[in-house]
Amino acid sequence: MHDYTKAHNRVRAIFFLHGAAFSSWVPHIPLVQERLNLGHDDLGGILLAAAIGVLSVMPIAGRLSDRFGSERVVRYSGLFYFIAVGLPAYMPSYLSITIAMFALGFSGAFLDVAMNTNGLNVERLRKRSIMSGLHGFWSLGGFAGAGVAAAWFALPIPVTAHLPVVLTLFVIAHIVAQAGLIPDAVFHAQTSAPCAPDTRRSDVVLKTTKPGKQRSLIVFLLPFGVCAFIGQFGEGVITDWATVFMTRELSSGATMAAVGFAIYSCAMAATRLSGDMLVMKFGRARILLTSSILASTGTFIIAFAPHFVVAWIGCAIAGMGLAVILPLLLSAASQTTGKGGGTVVSIIAATGYSAIMVGPPVIGAIGAAFGLVIAFTVTASFLALIIPAYLLSLRKVL
Repeated sequence: MHDYTKAHNRVRAIFFLHGAAFSSWVPHIPLVQERLNLGHDDLGGILLAAAIGVLSVMPIAGRLSDRFGSERVVRYSGLFYFIAVGLPAYMPSYLSITIAMFALGFSGAFLDVAMNTNGLNVERLRKRSIMSGLHGFWSLGGFAGAGVAAAWFALPIPVTAHLPVVLTLFVIAHIVAQAGLIPDAVFHAQTSAPCAPDTRRSDVVLKTTKPGKQRSLIVFLLPFGVCAFIGQFGEGVITDWATVFMTRELSSGATMAAVGFAIYSCAMAATRLSGDMLVMKFGRARILLTSSILASTGTFIIAFAPHFVVAWIGCAIAGMGLAVILPLLLSAASQTTGKGGGTVVSIIAATGYSAIMVGPPVIGAIGAAFGLVIAFTVTASFLALIIPAYLLSLRKVL
């Protein structure tokens, strides 16, 4: 008999460590830009290398998770990721940092798909929604990583020692946490039906409309992927460009910019940790539409902020808006199709996860041509497109 609660806690830890590692790197972006004298278009170029790394792993990550077990893929991709995330900050040239960013995107996406696959399997074994909470732990990790970075930068400690120290601790924690993940074989042995939704409130039970014979699974899941793409595009832009925006446009300095990103991460964490409860109370459709409005509004506030403190407010609102879009869509897609694990994650990831890396280089190009204010305005407008996307394609299944 397997302890699903223990397995749930271990996958929470993996999500936490992934977020903490990534947000530990983010505050170094403006420092790398300054050290190598990179323009906005140059920075967008190295971020594009990470996007290519993400895209290259999507066709295989889900398949490998299903074939060899998501718990095994988490184990090995995690070790690669925690090494790769520290490399870009120390690369001496544009070429070397481009290669390092590719490795970061590749390994990060590999771990991301595998841990979400394991999370969906645990969700269906526990027969209750947990995905928003898991992503909440990712954001808690993001808050912790950004907070430690902000404190480190403010103290008289060499900045160059930051990533080696924290990433070593993360590797040790990862080795401990992954040992308690539940094997996919247990999931396949004990259930072949979709996770039963909580029937305490019938108004939020997801319709279990299955894709018709005339439509492939990819086509059926495409609307979920489109909405995920829009949300993840905004998340990628805030993650990679908000600190640069505050540093360059609002003269915040690296420490105050790191504080802004920590606020954003904290808002995401708080919203995600309450996301499962919010979905039960208000339903997936209302939460998705409200999320789009908040994400767009917060990004507009950042774009037109006269001071970095006002930008912090925008970061908080954007964080609340972007928080539950992806976990909500993953959980809904899994239940709607009756499929879980790598099948759903890899298909949605191909359109959604890639945006978190595709968005930053696109915005970098727009920023280089028209300025970062225009770039953030474009992002805010794009985030509002979730509303018509829902009305046109997801209205009948959410």
